[in-house]
Amino acid sequence: MSTDQRVLARVTDGIYRRPASALRELISNAYDADATRVTIRTERPEFNRVSIDDNGNGMSADTLIRLLKHIGGSTKRTAMGEEFNVTQKGNPNLSPNGRPLIGKIGIGLFSVAQLTQAFQIVTKVAGDHHQTVASIILRQYAEQAAGENDDEEYEAGKFRLWRERAEDEAAHGTSIILNAIRPQTRESLQSVQKWQSLLAQADEGSNAVAPPKFHVGRLDPENPELLQRFGDLDVVRLPWQIGDEGTRAMERLFGAVWQAYEQGVQNPSVEKIFDEYLAMIWMLSLAPPLKYIDGHPFDLIAAENLRPYKLEAGGEVERLQFNGIAPLRSLARLGDAVRERDDFEVQIDEISLSRPISFKRFAGSSATLQDSLLFVAAHRESFPGVDKRMSGGDLEFQAYILISPKVIPVEHRGVKIRVNEASGIPFDPSFMDFPVAETQRLPRITCEIFVVEGLDGALNIDRESFNYAHAHIRALTKWLHSALRRVIAEEKRLAAQVRREYRAAEKDRSVDEVRDIIDVIRHRRYGPEAEEPPEVKFMEDSDAASGDGAGYWYPSSIVESSGPGYREREARSRTLVTAITQLLDAYGLLDDTSPEDRTTLLKAIKDILEKLS
Repeated sequence: MSTDQRVLARVTDGIYRRPASALRELISNAYDADATRVTIRTERPEFNRVSIDDNGNGMSADTLIRLLKHIGGSTKRTAMGEEFNVTQKGNPNLSPNGRPLIGKIGIGLFSVAQLTQAFQIVTKVAGDHHQTVASIILRQYAEQAAGENDDEEYEAGKFRLWRERAEDEAAHGTSIILNAIRPQTRESLQSVQKWQSLLAQADEGSNAVAPPKFHVGRLDPENPELLQRFGDLDVVRLPWQIGDEGTRAMERLFGAVWQAYEQGVQNPSVEKIFDEYLAMIWMLSLAPPLKYIDGHPFDLIAAENLRPYKLEAGGEVERLQFNGIAPLRSLARLGDAVRERDDFEVQIDEISLSRPISFKRFAGSSATLQDSLLFVAAHRESFPGVDKRMSGGDLEFQAYILISPKVIPVEHRGVKIRVNEASGIPFDPSFMDFPVAETQRLPRITCEIFVVEGLDGALNIDRESFNYAHAHIRALTKWLHSALRRVIAEEKRLAAQVRREYRAAEKDRSVDEVRDIIDVIRHRRYGPEAEEPPEVKFMEDSDAASGDGAGYWYPSSIVESSGPGYREREARSRTLVTAITQLLDAYGLLDDTSPEDRTTLLKAIKDILEKLS
């Protein structure tokens, strides 16, 4: 069986769905080339030109020519990778400097077809006196002229390549310059459709949809070089301030979502708070191997209102305790297989990206349990007795599942899977089709799964979806659903405990308030020297009549109950009978009443009050 040329030809027709997807792929290529820094410039708000620069290993002329002439013929993960200096010697799955590779089949570069058909590559390896330059024009599959022979090899485009003298012999890296950005891509990044919808809404006198709180401005349709005000909005409103350095700008972007919550937006959404450009930055920050904005969850040593747990392989749930010294990875015995990378930075315009997920800041809600629960786990599956060609080999991953009173923003509800610390897939709110209808708890869960080994073969060609028939996906799904059941069961158990404690506290408060009422009556009748209310006791029926000493005695049968919750009902009945007895005693109404009449009277009053309550 062989693949028709037209299949790969479709790659240049835009298999990647959004501008962020194309930028994500170029960032991944830079990461695989051992870059420590990627800088993207978008020339907002016009977005006529986009450039992506990295300080990676760069490509020789031969490597670049092979890349351009063999779409889908990547040398990564192959024996040829070492020859073209794209993989480590002796291990084709690692970059030359030892990073687990993200790219797989060599189509990431052509994701730029989503943005433009014309672009330029400038690349250089260290020690070379020259840099290699390629000017590329991509051809869409739909442009194939009628009558062309379908059996001929498809031509994806043309390139012109040359070499230039380099100013710095030691410099290395790659620059990709995207010229003539497609009109539809520019309009997407300019939020044209969103602004037009808001204008139409304003013309109709409606305000059903709020404009974005933060935006890069709206271009004047008649004069695209000028920005045009929309209503009372600022011409431009960014979450960060002019002069903020990259990390601070990211913190302000992250803070803008929390600010919306603090100002009364119950379920903040990135898509509603930001325009398309800022929302793209947020989604991009979730994709590459980057640091978390407040630190990796496995490196937590303490956190307020957060209870840590370990999900054991046998199904047990182990409660852990922060000690302010050892990180969670040590407490849970996770090891160092999953770690936060500190050697890779991505900057878009003036903002330095980090993963906008915090494990130190939590929102409140109407949920019974106001604490957040953080479950961590490690799992390995070896598929014994199954041919490796069928199973895909071993599968190993670590994960966290965070259930909190509220997930902010709503786009973080669900599960995200990272392969080699990268992910092109948004959070899946269905949790891979979790079969239990947990509508109250699933929207409060954020989960990330960090694949250490395997699953790569289950990624579809665009790296934005999975082949759900793959053995690794089936195994991971089974684990996830089992883990969610345990997480939800523990949350329910703790919530039930909170409800019991609340009811007990309410009961104690009620008892105290009843005692205060009786004390007021006794002091009113007998003055400050009034004695304490008489003791009320409940005895077995056979012993109640012979009770002696101070106080009142009742057979326990007058407060007995049965069925679910009977203990709580009996305790409430005892409190009620005690209060009524002490109140009647304060007025001397029980002095001449026999024990039998007293029991009948008190039971009748109790029953009436309980029926009416």
